[in-house]
Amino acid sequence: MHFFLRFRGTLETAPAIWAAQQLLQGTPSAAHMELAHALLRHALALEPWDRELAALANSLAAAMGRAPMPLPDAPARAAIDTIVERHRDDPLALLRTDLPAPVRHRILLSLWATGQHPEIFAEEAHMWARTAPGSPNLGLFAWAAHGLGATELRDLLLERAASTCFWAENLRAAIATLHSDAETARRHLVASLCLEPAQPHAVEQLVLLGEGFPALPQADASVHILFYTFNKLETTLRTLESLLATDIGDAAITLLNNGSTTFSPADLDAGIARVAQGRPVRCIHLPINIGAPAARNWLWHLPEVQQARYVAFLDDDVLLPRHWLSHFLADLEAHPQYCAVGGKVVNPNPFHTIQYVYRYFQEVGEQHIRFTPNAPMFLDLGQYDVVRPCLSVMGCCHLFHRRRMERLGVPDFDVRFSPSQVDDLERDIQIWKHGGMVLYDGRVRIVHLQDAGSAAPKSEASWAHVWGNHQKMEAKFRGQELRAIHARVQETEAKAWRTTLARTREFLPESARTFWTTQMKNASTSKQP
Repeated sequence: MHFFLRFRGTLETAPAIWAAQQLLQGTPSAAHMELAHALLRHALALEPWDRELAALANSLAAAMGRAPMPLPDAPARAAIDTIVERHRDDPLALLRTDLPAPVRHRILLSLWATGQHPEIFAEEAHMWARTAPGSPNLGLFAWAAHGLGATELRDLLLERAASTCFWAENLRAAIATLHSDAETARRHLVASLCLEPAQPHAVEQLVLLGEGFPALPQADASVHILFYTFNKLETTLRTLESLLATDIGDAAITLLNNGSTTFSPADLDAGIARVAQGRPVRCIHLPINIGAPAARNWLWHLPEVQQARYVAFLDDDVLLPRHWLSHFLADLEAHPQYCAVGGKVVNPNPFHTIQYVYRYFQEVGEQHIRFTPNAPMFLDLGQYDVVRPCLSVMGCCHLFHRRRMERLGVPDFDVRFSPSQVDDLERDIQIWKHGGMVLYDGRVRIVHLQDAGSAAPKSEASWAHVWGNHQKMEAKFRGQELRAIHARVQETEAKAWRTTLARTREFLPESARTFWTTQMKNASTSKQP
């Protein structure tokens, strides 16, 4: 169950209560009780006025011989839900009324999670900082301001956050990391773990700080960057402009026009020339759309791409951070058993909420696959700014080590998934099946202009295609193969976590060291739910 915590990073009320219930079934061990209490604390850090949640945490604390926390002076959860639901279609009108703090907090969380009305959020958060210093949500809202790029508001919220707010310490660490100040970042992470020891991402970030800020490798001609487009001229050119503004060194770029019908080949060539400003970008025009898997295979098998050591695939609707390629190259050079690496994908709304991080198997069986959610939580609280093995990363920005994949015999993208959907996910599974591994690097933040939250398929035909491809994927693997892959991913992830704990032991406060030592001992001696 502590893997559930490591995967989610932070738990909202419903999953926290569910997980706690699973842990407390029968006669729970002391380790299970400790973990259940930690999960409830996490949920309370997001909803600090939830009286029922606080009472549940207190009842568990009493059973553990711990002192209870003061119950918040707030309406019952059902009363808050009723008020919010009554004004669900017009939350801004509700904000203009005289509201109790818990209702106002819930609305602002909703605006943040859905990426809506950043100006209203900023105004409300600023008011809260001025009128209620020490409020338990100021450190949390500072993360939203950080995502908005509102540094003055962020700093005000941090200044007035409660001294017991671990969110604030985490954000101070993130800011120090952005300024390459490892010592300050480490100090704030340790302070955060003193306040809340059950933070796996903070432990993982201590490892990254221990590595310092080494010079990143510069891409050379051994790297080839590939992407393809269909009927998205302006978005494709925006992606190319973003790509050329990053540190890609001497990497080659090839774009495939996959039979676009809304613009001519000449239009695309002219746009590329305008954006590239003399930098070499090869463009190949196909007369028809052959689908995403075939387009990727076409590019993969070009003679010049076959000579590359590293091959990156991009979607035609991404915005890239400056050092994305250097980070990915450093990852694959530092981890010789990994074949692919991807990053943290965020939505294009002003808050840059989480769209996709990593996936694992949740259930596998005979022609049966269920994955963990691609976005365990929409709020970006730095909980995914880690480097860890996973089953799969999002294919909109993927770097492959071609030579390793060739040695292992990893197959091409499967054209049976045309025109799109699950082909990149299935290929990551093939990497694990053939003996390779996949790595996630959350330090690389990619903006995906196709917001998966609001642009998901809506027609019956679209859903039929998605589920049809999922069934094809399930039918490709025997249950025994899936169980073996699942076990290998879990073993690799567990080994990486044990290594993380060993490398950070000297930095961890006693409470965090005790918590994780207890959890690991319990995991090795009992089957966790």
